[in-house]
Amino acid sequence: MLVAIIDIGTNTFNLLVCQSQNELHVIHGEEVSVFLGRGGIERGILTDDAMERGIIALRSLVEKAHELGVERIDAFGTSALRNARNAHVFAGRVKNEFDFDIRIITGDEEASLILDGVRQAVTFTAKPMLVMDIGGGSIEFILATNKALMWKRSFEIGATRLLERFSPSDPITLEEHFRIASYLDAQLEPLFAMMDRHWPHALVGSAGSFDTIAEMMSSEKGTTLADTAITCSFTNTEFDAVKERLLAMDRSERQGIPGLPEFRVDTIPVALIAIERVLLHGIEQLHWSRYSLKEGAAMRAMSEAV
Repeated sequence: MLVAIIDIGTNTFNLLVCQSQNELHVIHGEEVSVFLGRGGIERGILTDDAMERGIIALRSLVEKAHELGVERIDAFGTSALRNARNAHVFAGRVKNEFDFDIRIITGDEEASLILDGVRQAVTFTAKPMLVMDIGGGSIEFILATNKALMWKRSFEIGATRLLERFSPSDPITLEEHFRIASYLDAQLEPLFAMMDRHWPHALVGSAGSFDTIAEMMSSEKGTTLADTAITCSFTNTEFDAVKERLLAMDRSERQGIPGLPEFRVDTIPVALIAIERVLLHGIEQLHWSRYSLKEGAAMRAMSEAV
């Protein structure tokens, strides 16, 4: 059976069309920049313009899914929708036009689906590993081993929220960097307490901003990340070198970076600062996972269909 998953994110909408052949077999993947949370996420609303962009994007993604012969579409709404007072308006428009419901999930559910997806790309060990997924509205953290989920939590401090809250200069100044870092440190105290207790030995970055970082790391090494690659590894030292170079750039310079899509040009500096704060707690090894929420949702959908 062909299944389509649509991840309705704060910045991007992601379509995954796949089928199960003992493991996830991806037929088609597509990411569209929508910025559903732009202009309203810190006020707890979806603007009219944002909803219109969302409907237009969904129209294209649903059409593609039907072209491929999809029999089932599952749509998941994350931070922007779960925190918007008028999310029901957008959900109603989607139901009327496309005849499916958006499942608006909690941060806890989002973290669980992310882990289900990441486990298909990255080999976990007996020692704890920390998964980090940076979205526009929220950042999810999951602490897990190869046998157990130890802890998970969603923090409503995603890249778009940070941009709207701090409105950093271009390029970001040292003072602004410090202010954002201090804010993140305060918000992430529960995470740091868990890290100090369990000492995860590696950070697994899933999709989103980490897709860009993986592309940039490959470029730095003089290689190209294959379209079929679902994971790769690098060190905190390699990450720091890229981070420092990128944070010194202005927007026009960032636009010229291979592997950095236009819709992440503005959010990548704050995403890098968020990763930096986590790595400072003793993590030296990083792994990238191409798989995240949509792949986790796809596996669940296909297991339910069996």
